[in-house]
Amino acid sequence: MEEQEDNELAESEDMETTDVSSPEEEEIEESEEEAEPTKHRKWLKSALLVLRDVGIALLVVFLVFVALWAYSGVWPPIVVVESSSMQHDDFSSSVGVIDTGDLVIVQNTNSKQEVETYVHGKCSGHSTYGDSGDVIIYNELGGGDKPIIHRALIWLEFNTTTNNSFDVPSLECDHWENGVNWWGENGNGSGRPRIPVYEPRNMNYTLTLRLDSAYRSFNVTLNLANLLNDIKTDDEWNDGGFIAMGDNNNQPDNSLINHDWIIGKARGELPWFGLIKLSVSGDIPWGNVCSAPSERGCAADNAWTSLIIALVVLIAVPIALDVILGFYQRHKRNQELVEQARKEEEEPSEEDEEEVEGEPLEEETEERTEDSLQAE
Repeated sequence: MEEQEDNELAESEDMETTDVSSPEEEEIEESEEEAEPTKHRKWLKSALLVLRDVGIALLVVFLVFVALWAYSGVWPPIVVVESSSMQHDDFSSSVGVIDTGDLVIVQNTNSKQEVETYVHGKCSGHSTYGDSGDVIIYNELGGGDKPIIHRALIWLEFNTTTNNSFDVPSLECDHWENGVNWWGENGNGSGRPRIPVYEPRNMNYTLTLRLDSAYRSFNVTLNLANLLNDIKTDDEWNDGGFIAMGDNNNQPDNSLINHDWIIGKARGELPWFGLIKLSVSGDIPWGNVCSAPSERGCAADNAWTSLIIALVVLIAVPIALDVILGFYQRHKRNQELVEQARKEEEEPSEEDEEEVEGEPLEEETEERTEDSLQAE
């Protein structure tokens, strides 16, 4: 019986030993359970911060586009330059000149008087994008999928009196800053010699302009007879129109441009960043460099290089600022902790003050005890 009781007692002790866990093990299990929700909260907090940053970026982009639309009066307020027709160099991109891959801001024009041509700019001194006059964005023949961005060269006013000629009042400037040399001829019937034109009025055959700029000098001849036929075949067109030409082209655009076809004039640019859109759309493969003049589907070598540098800067600067700000905050926090610890060391606690205050009382009590013993 005693052996049986001893065995049962031993078994019960073993069971108790197996079931009972140490306090340290319980604390470890509890800490692991608490760590999982903590990690989940950290991940959720990081995701929310990323969403916040993305939301702020999208809001900034939206506000920028709204501001541009309010300024330009045109939607979309920005166009991407897809060709090299406005470049001043076949193989190099320049800030301040419209090159392949540039983003150009478009400003609305309410009347033809708001567009200043190359010829008139030579008189007034007005220039944009490295040459005289305004650059316009227009739809060819009033339609087309892709607008054209070229410089407004000259305005030809349809002469309703003769109903078969143009007047060019901008050539009558009397205070040229950089004069425009021009000469013209009028028709005199079939087989007869042409008549030279000395005043820019009642012109009906050809008009030749001498274009002198910092990057080129050559002659451009306008076939006025063909342009007059375009107007006479359109009963609703009796106001004249613009002639436009790319800064990198040798010939003007084929047709007269009605003011109603003009989307707006170029005002400001963001260089190179349009290459991202052109690469995504497949119009220009990423990194494709032009190797021949007026080649399409490519961009200048330094345009790609400048874009990559700009993207690196845009990505690196926010990260660097974030790192610097975090370092500064940690440094400031450490300084505050050091200052707090120093103050705690300098200022005595309440217990120390009680001990200091209690010392004179004990000495005074001991002195009174000694005096009383001496008196006895």
